[in-house]
Amino acid sequence: MISLNNKLREFFTQPTSIYGKPIARRLVLGVAFFLLFMIILSSDFVSDKVSLEVGQVSDRDVIAPRTAAYVDVIKTKKFEDEVLSSVANVYDLDVTAIAKAEENIGAIFSEARQVVGNKELVSAEQKKEKLQQGLPLPLPNNVLDGLVHLDAASMVNAEEQSKSILRKFFQRGIRDDDLDIARKHIVIETEEMGLDKRVESVIAGIGQALLKPNFILNVRETDKRKQSAINSMEPVRETVKKGQIMVRRGDIVTPEQIHAVEELGLSKGHVNEMRIFGLAIFVIAVMIIILGYMYRFAYPIYTNDLYLVLLGLITLVTLLLGKAAHYYSDFSAPIAAGALLVAILIDARLGVVISIALALLFGIIVEHDLRAVSTVLIGSLIGVYSVSKMAHGYSLTKTGIIIAGVNFVVIGATGFIEQLNSAQILMQGVQGIVSGIAASVITTGLLPYLENAFNITTPLKLLDLAQPNHPLLQRLLLDAPGSYHHSVLVGNLAETAAGYVHADPVTVRVGAYYHDIGKIKRPYFFVENQAGNENPHDKIAPSLSTLIVTSHIKDGVDLCREYKLPQIIIDIVQQHHGTMLVSYFYKRATENEHSECIIEADFRYEGPRPQSKEAALIMLADACEAAVRSIGKPNKNRIEATVRKIIRERLHDGQLDECNVTLKDLNVIGDVFIRVLSSMFHTRIEYPDTLKELERRKAKNGNSNKQSSAKDDSNAGNGTDSEIGVK
Repeated sequence: MISLNNKLREFFTQPTSIYGKPIARRLVLGVAFFLLFMIILSSDFVSDKVSLEVGQVSDRDVIAPRTAAYVDVIKTKKFEDEVLSSVANVYDLDVTAIAKAEENIGAIFSEARQVVGNKELVSAEQKKEKLQQGLPLPLPNNVLDGLVHLDAASMVNAEEQSKSILRKFFQRGIRDDDLDIARKHIVIETEEMGLDKRVESVIAGIGQALLKPNFILNVRETDKRKQSAINSMEPVRETVKKGQIMVRRGDIVTPEQIHAVEELGLSKGHVNEMRIFGLAIFVIAVMIIILGYMYRFAYPIYTNDLYLVLLGLITLVTLLLGKAAHYYSDFSAPIAAGALLVAILIDARLGVVISIALALLFGIIVEHDLRAVSTVLIGSLIGVYSVSKMAHGYSLTKTGIIIAGVNFVVIGATGFIEQLNSAQILMQGVQGIVSGIAASVITTGLLPYLENAFNITTPLKLLDLAQPNHPLLQRLLLDAPGSYHHSVLVGNLAETAAGYVHADPVTVRVGAYYHDIGKIKRPYFFVENQAGNENPHDKIAPSLSTLIVTSHIKDGVDLCREYKLPQIIIDIVQQHHGTMLVSYFYKRATENEHSECIIEADFRYEGPRPQSKEAALIMLADACEAAVRSIGKPNKNRIEATVRKIIRERLHDGQLDECNVTLKDLNVIGDVFIRVLSSMFHTRIEYPDTLKELERRKAKNGNSNKQSSAKDDSNAGNGTDSEIGVK
């Protein structure tokens, strides 16, 4: 497992290059995650096949999968026909119609008089034939018969009445569709005059023959008005709510229902290409926002492909969880789990950005339900705030409770805004509580797997390593109890200062516990583990002593790897002495006869120098605690002088050149160390009851104590020497 993780880490952490494979790999990863996001988010866009025809009896209930508004073409067409029918036609008055009609009446009766007065025409048939030939328009046979049998007086009366009745009808106005009715009315009104039957037939016949429309349809103006009415008409829009039954089982399918089914993309598995295109643009925009934020504000994460893969997987899994919860309830979706995982595993600020991105993508799943989106967004943000400063092992449990409470409040508030009933709000609030707790449970369950797979160290993992029952700490306690006590003091000292210089207190504390773990191999070569006054370094050469002392770094690294400790702890173990000079043995070596052959580099730690603020803190705390502990009669002034001297020596020796510690930080660290060490090593009161016993012991061991005190004073200024057994 470790080998696989190392290979993955090596593969994904190669530096990106414009001309190399890493850029192509990153493009492939981006396209792969984009396609996976599209598949999850667009699964509802491809509808189930619903094959229905007009007039068919539906064998199922067809339920709308989403809320949609569309133009009802059938109803719009009906409405359009109604609007067109309501637009009146435009007619132009033919003012010449009456004059032409009267002119024709005059011509008819004039010809009739000539035919009747012609003595050559004997029979009525001859007269009718002659009359028909001379008329300006053909007349029915009964009208011709009546004309040839009228006397002069009747003919004059018929002419006048014909003109009068035609004038009346033309004044009323005659349209094409009114012509037949007007001709019938002429017959009726002629009969009401009470004239002779032949005169009536002549008047009615001539009127019907000469009657024609004098209101002429203005096609251009009419079409113009109808087009204007259509342009001002709004199409008929229909809205289908999510979950609405569009076609009930047993209903006879209507064209309107077929159209609604087609508009929602349910007809034969129809896919709306424009929706897919819009979704693709939306997903790309969200991905660009996330990458842009990392490029601008979190560049180390942006350049690490391993983190990008982890971020994509977390987003993918979170969307799958949201999709699964969507089919039950939108308010039960544990979207906050994704934000929590990003905040814990990668970066808290990035967790805030991912909270917003996940809420936006979840909005696609819930059909842009603002209440659901608001709930997951606010809950995720609160969750990120809660885990950004983990201080104990139960933070995720408390975080889940906090998210659950916030979800309940947000759901209730938005429910009151939409004026939902109390029972519905309460039910949704309970679902929000379940969502918050589920987010915490899912985060807790996935954390170990993601930590191991991506070789990431989280505060929770570090807190587990800080437990006293850890096997490696148990070995340190039993085999090197002095070093264990020293490590605990260094942890307290460094952790206190970490909060003032924006370092990670948990990393500092755990790193301090393990920084001297290598002393387990040879504990009695270090003064804090020496029970008696005998010092093994007095019997061996300075170069060998230096090799033994500096080897506790390599031994510590080997032990950390054996017990599978995180790399961040291994780095602290490896860097907490930097490349410092073991000055005590170097001075002893230079006092020998062959001092000109001594090389200073042989008496330095291999390093590297501290690369992080946490490693620098432990270097300073380690040296300061050991040096102050060696002071014979510590007081605040001597402690302050020792601490300032040690910090100054590390700074001038270049040990702090490769970490992000500022001079201001060093000044703050010194102040904290002085305050804490002064409280640790304050002068204690000698109680009268034990005074005689102390004097007796002092008299017995007076010589050895004097020698030890002298050496303590000489070593107070160098923490490295004080911990290697020079007393």
